[in-house]
Amino acid sequence: MAKAELIAEAYALSGVEAMLPARGDFSLGRDALQALAAKHRLPYVLSNVVCADPLPWPTALRFARGGSEVIVVGIASPDLAVPGCTVRDAGAVLASLPADDTVVIVLSDLPKGQDEALAAKAPAIDFLVRGNSMESLASPEALEGGGLLLASGSRGKLLGLLRVSPTAGGRGWRDAGAGAARTQEVADAQTKLAELAERKAAATDERSRERVARQEAFWEKKKLKAEAALASSTAPDAGAGSVENELRPLGTDIAEHPATFALVAAFKSQHSGTKSAPPSTGPSTQHEGTGFGTFVGNNACTGCHAKQAAQWATTGHARAWASLVAQERQYDPDCFACHVTGAKSSGGPTDPHQLGGLEDVGCESCHGAGRAHVTSPAEAHLVRSPPTSQCVGCHDSRQDGGRFEEVTYRARVKH
Repeated sequence: MAKAELIAEAYALSGVEAMLPARGDFSLGRDALQALAAKHRLPYVLSNVVCADPLPWPTALRFARGGSEVIVVGIASPDLAVPGCTVRDAGAVLASLPADDTVVIVLSDLPKGQDEALAAKAPAIDFLVRGNSMESLASPEALEGGGLLLASGSRGKLLGLLRVSPTAGGRGWRDAGAGAARTQEVADAQTKLAELAERKAAATDERSRERVARQEAFWEKKKLKAEAALASSTAPDAGAGSVENELRPLGTDIAEHPATFALVAAFKSQHSGTKSAPPSTGPSTQHEGTGFGTFVGNNACTGCHAKQAAQWATTGHARAWASLVAQERQYDPDCFACHVTGAKSSGGPTDPHQLGGLEDVGCESCHGAGRAHVTSPAEAHLVRSPPTSQCVGCHDSRQDGGRFEEVTYRARVKH
């Protein structure tokens, strides 16, 4: 709840004018969310949720900007579960929106793929902002009806900036930079396909060839989609307004907002604590302790598996906890579990303040809990060659930015 309070206060400082309360917000509980929104005057808008005890937020926000009338609506996912409430069909809710010069912006928590179906039911949509996907769109995708699909990803690493130049009496929108962006997407897909062709030719076993073939199929579909989008983006449409879209990385080159920076710094100072600090010098190893539950920690493994432990110490897994400490996020409940051994497994640690020496992604993260094996090595066996399913619990594209590639990553931890 403390982190939710921080985020709410930061949003209030940002001056944002419209927000969609989605599943993550409602996970706090309806009463807590309403109290938080009221305290910080969060401009929530929710259009397709009906409750016996009505929610306190409008179904649409209307205001004027740059000489245009703007309507903002918020669409919750069909699987949103709030006691006493039902989620209405979004298409029926939006069907009555005016298809005129009014600019209609839809904030969407729909699963990827359902946004496009919604746009087909509601041609009045000008801009649909997708929030339920890690995928970002450098160039907006065209929607049926002439609107555009926008997405900056769900990880908070990119800020989407859209500059709009409407055409009086016109309908639809065209991205001024789409041609160059789509051309680059086609080129990137062709480069990737050429690389995969080389890897496939060099593969020495059928399993490796099949794995590359699956990647080829994925990138071939991506290339065809980019080629179709390129053709569409270069077709003339004199009546459409134009937009310029930018996804700006929120890196260290962007100046801090002083009030928000002070707020976050104070929060980190209050919640970072001093327990379980990693070693500051020398090679990384798991920390001292007797483990937690069925997990015993790396120190119990090194006596028999010294060579493997030495290789592990060279990997990023051995510095996983230190990477959080460096950002003062080791006690963040959304982060710590993927930087600690056993935290995503039954019987593993659940409190980042009480880890028993299981800091870092150690042996048991991949090979399974080892307490029984340490007691009876000949009888209690561990997983010798962990399946990739052990990896994707954390390297799930959403949390790691989509960088995980099985062949490359597994080679780094082979021992």
